[in-house]
Amino acid sequence: MTQELIYETLYSALSLADSILQIWITVTFAVIVATHLAGTRVVDFVHFLLSTLYVLASGILVTRFISAAFQIYRYRELLIENGFEPWPAPPLLPQIIGGGTLLLMIVGTAVTLWFIFSTRKRLKLDGA
Repeated sequence: MTQELIYETLYSALSLADSILQIWITVTFAVIVATHLAGTRVVDFVHFLLSTLYVLASGILVTRFISAAFQIYRYRELLIENGFEPWPAPPLLPQIIGGGTLLLMIVGTAVTLWFIFSTRKRLKLDGA
């Protein structure tokens, strides 16, 4: 592969990782808003279905993010193997960004699920 093709592929993988995070954030806030606004008007089955679909969507997006991260690291290493400089950033920075994003997605999913169930439980107790 030429240097230009490796860079192009690397930046495509970086763009994919950013897009995955944006999609996850959009889905997460949509679920939070839907849970908050729908309140008790949603029957238990639909509430369970929403939660299940959110977990599945988050799982798929986390898996896709991990896949994109492996692509990023592979093409970054390919640049280094060919004697090219990947980008002028400290070596630990990509691990911090990737690990932080992955942690955000996993903890954010858990907190969103907690919000869904605690909101549902609180609304049932309040009798609303």
